[in-house]
Amino acid sequence: MKIVMDADCLIKLTKSGLKEAVCSAWSIAIPRVVETEIVTAGAGRPDAELVRENIELNRIAVWDDGAGVDTHRRGEDAVLAMFRHGGYAAVASDDARFIRRLRVLSVPFAVPAVIIVLLHRDGVLTDDAARAALEELRQHISPDQYATGVLMLTGGGEE
Repeated sequence: MKIVMDADCLIKLTKSGLKEAVCSAWSIAIPRVVETEIVTAGAGRPDAELVRENIELNRIAVWDDGAGVDTHRRGEDAVLAMFRHGGYAAVASDDARFIRRLRVLSVPFAVPAVIIVLLHRDGVLTDDAARAALEELRQHISPDQYATGVLMLTGGGEE
């Protein structure tokens, strides 16, 4: 699956140790401004360095719309423009305001907890690995998103 990811989602997946599984299973792309938000603005931070390495290894593709790096353009706007350019199944974000916008525009999206569920569904993560990944992500996401992830993984309630 090809997805466009915003900075918020990519940072949360990186901090929780899930970025590698996602990059191995799917084709991940970010707009240049998101790379700038994470790698340049976060220079020296461990998560920024891991993202930079993945970009250098072509595990995360960086899209440049020809306008160069526009540091005044918001990452969400660039993500949406990239999605609309075509070829992507969904947008990955954990920004509530941006998600509301995606809903209004009928743009398919996935939040980090749902990404874990999808990786589980696709056989990338075992039951135990998916539950452990969700638990690792728990501190970075809302309680509602965590509960939804648990429900989706277990097919019922929290154990």
